[in-house]
Amino acid sequence: LAKAAEDVGYHRIWAGEDIFHREVFTYLSVLSLNTEGIGLGTAITSPYVRNLPVLANSTKALSELSKGGFILGLGVGGLPEVERLTDNRPKNTVETLERSAFYLREKLGIKIYMGVRGPRMLRLAGRVADGVILSGPRGYVEKAVEIVDRAAEGRNVEKILWNAFYLGENPLLVSKITSVMMESMPNFARRYMDPAGAEDELCISGSMDRIKTQIEEYEDMGIDELVIGPPYGEDPASVIREMGAL
Repeated sequence: LAKAAEDVGYHRIWAGEDIFHREVFTYLSVLSLNTEGIGLGTAITSPYVRNLPVLANSTKALSELSKGGFILGLGVGGLPEVERLTDNRPKNTVETLERSAFYLREKLGIKIYMGVRGPRMLRLAGRVADGVILSGPRGYVEKAVEIVDRAAEGRNVEKILWNAFYLGENPLLVSKITSVMMESMPNFARRYMDPAGAEDELCISGSMDRIKTQIEEYEDMGIDELVIGPPYGEDPASVIREMGAL
């Protein structure tokens, strides 16, 4: 899929790191060795899971491997998952993320994006990050962009949207995906959503014409980049090629 994306002109691949799943730096290292110039980024990895010297070493290695540039996406991660992994519930999350960003930028001189949701975290991203990775219902995304821009005070902070994506018609699958997303959604974001329209709020889906319309609506909100997938569609490689032709 990475090669298909590069071949049709995508400029960046984002890889998430769900706790207890693939280790993101190993995964992206493999991609860097099998692509020629596409950018790579984590969306996200957590300083609560890796200590900062280890995170700095991993980031430096991947920055050297990546021919198209590497962006470190930082975030706290899912609080229950982090607590289950570390036996400690994350505390002082805003301060920890800010300290981590300054440390890593000072040591490595790299771009740092933040995958965040709450108002204080969004303001932090606006103040110190090069970009912010957003996910959630439309009303929330619009509000999040406003908060980030206000905190940025004129700085250009890139806005990335990573919601579910499905090219085609599969209402049952889309419903299942959005149900899972709703379970992990914080109250701040949930306030902006109509549960009856969860599929439209959380998943970019439908025909190509309908998806184009949704993308244009997000562009009007201030979104600069859209992550395509998962679950993509019935044939992920074909979906990547079709979307690359837009």
